[in-house]
Amino acid sequence: MPAATLGPSPGAAKHPGHTIVIRRAGRSWTASAGSRLLARSDDALILEEAGYEPVLYFPPADISREQLATSATRTRCPFKGEARYYSLDGRDVAWYYPEVYDEVADVAGYVAFYADRVDLRPAAS
Repeated sequence: MPAATLGPSPGAAKHPGHTIVIRRAGRSWTASAGSRLLARSDDALILEEAGYEPVLYFPPADISREQLATSATRTRCPFKGEARYYSLDGRDVAWYYPEVYDEVADVAGYVAFYADRVDLRPAAS
């Protein structure tokens, strides 16, 4: 958990019934694009948010950043904070929240990949 967060989520205040659950993924996972391994982790988290498919988040230390470029894309989520993006071959493929609201403090700095842009799967033993 980060030392400081952005405070309580404005989204949670407006929509108290909107649920976000974060849990350990419970196995080793990889993210790849073709033959390029972008991430491998035994410590990934799954974020389950009402109205969305579950999202796998990789710890920052488990990302192969030399293959990813920093993107200019920024988006804001009223439940999580401002997202920043990574691209691969000119296309945004991942995002992360450098600062988050209290309710999602566990995913601060963790990186999520678009499931339709990279291959996410349990790692081979």
